[in-house]
Amino acid sequence: MSKYDAIIIGGGHNGLVCASYLSKKGYKILILEKNENLGGLVHCASSLKGFSSKILNDLKINLPTLNYKSYVVALHSDQQHTILQENDKNNINFIQSSANEENQKKFSSLINKYKLFASTLSNFMYEVPPRLKSGNSEDTWKLIKMGWKIRKLGKTNMREFLRIVGLNIADELEDNLSDDTLMGLLAHESILGSNLGPRSPGSILSLLYRQAMQNGLFTSEQYDFHQLIPSLEKNCINQGVDIKINASVKKIITTNNQATGVILKNEEKIDAGIIISNADPKTTYFDLLGTEPLDTDFIRRAKNIRTKGNIAKLSITLKDKPIIKNIEKEKMNAKFIYAPGINYIERSFNASKYDKYNENLCFEFHHCANVIAANIYYVPYVKNTTHAKESLIQQSINSLKPFISNLEIENAELLTPNEIEEKYHVTGGHWHHGDLEIDQMLMMRPFYGSSQYATPIKNLYLCSAGTHPGGGITGINGRNAAKKIMEDKK
Repeated sequence: MSKYDAIIIGGGHNGLVCASYLSKKGYKILILEKNENLGGLVHCASSLKGFSSKILNDLKINLPTLNYKSYVVALHSDQQHTILQENDKNNINFIQSSANEENQKKFSSLINKYKLFASTLSNFMYEVPPRLKSGNSEDTWKLIKMGWKIRKLGKTNMREFLRIVGLNIADELEDNLSDDTLMGLLAHESILGSNLGPRSPGSILSLLYRQAMQNGLFTSEQYDFHQLIPSLEKNCINQGVDIKINASVKKIITTNNQATGVILKNEEKIDAGIIISNADPKTTYFDLLGTEPLDTDFIRRAKNIRTKGNIAKLSITLKDKPIIKNIEKEKMNAKFIYAPGINYIERSFNASKYDKYNENLCFEFHHCANVIAANIYYVPYVKNTTHAKESLIQQSINSLKPFISNLEIENAELLTPNEIEEKYHVTGGHWHHGDLEIDQMLMMRPFYGSSQYATPIKNLYLCSAGTHPGGGITGINGRNAAKKIMEDKK
């Protein structure tokens, strides 16, 4: 008899959440983490927005909350920055803006419209996606509920939702706004983490999806980012979960098309009745499992998952806390964004399509004390090549200089998508484990026929960001995977 009911490969936040739910129901769990620290790509994040309060309540985890409201600052080269907040009722408050009153009202109106449309998706984030054409009554009912949710928007809103959902955000913004800063701000929110530009079809859907996952686009952080992984780890340990670090999995063992255990890189074999992979789908199927037990069509669809990352992670340690020009001290707790217009962003995206990065960088950053954590767009993943890192670091610093008056740097480190892939074992260095686009969302994530956390191999499951509902630090993937496993084992 196996010592463990289930083994979870990867100690990222979704793996920890999945372990917490299963152990709470009496499952004996082992988590295997390749690196010396738990958390995975959470360590590349600069903030925590959107982690599910429902999950924290379910697991009775008291994650410390923040006692202040944060801001969003759209940086402008002339220092006439736009500063806004999203209040408790998800209404936009303009603290400062060079945009005229008409543009501010239209911007707020667009946010409210997207909030309404995102509500048609938010209810399904916590559900196992339905299988298409299964003929199963439960799957059919889920599809009916999805359609009914859209129908409840009313005739006018339903038509508008169906009209825009597959369109690009640029056309929508240019039809409604004239202020470049506000257009750039919303365009930026539509392309985060995916290989999309503002003029890419489906960028509106990407925006709605993000809004549904984190309950607003510009909401303040609710929880202390640095306490998430320690809190999840403590909860697991208290519930009897075993955790091994520096434990790299070499292979998932299968017998008669059923997962029965794993082999570590040191050749240690560990048996378990259930294997749950928190690695991205491509790594799971091609590196850990191998293609032998999979049919040809399934392999083809798995290979076609788009996993090309395009964001570099920059960490800069300054001599002192940063001072942002024309930003009051009490408003320094903010997410700073530099995406000064649709065309500016699109030109950066165009360069990435040809495996290059534009010298005019788009970026966002937070700071904690004297450390700046920044996302640099679009830095493409190019297999078997390395970027001229020193040049990219210098360009990033040069891009920050116009906005930070005391940029005295003690240390600067940058991770390209290639390096993210190597360090965190994520195919393509993609922080969502795959693009969030219409054919890789909901019942199509990670791809058709593999969207319900289960796999063609009995007792092998997925729980990573590559599954529904996608990337972001929400924990929902791990929760839903645990739910599916427990349903299957009834």
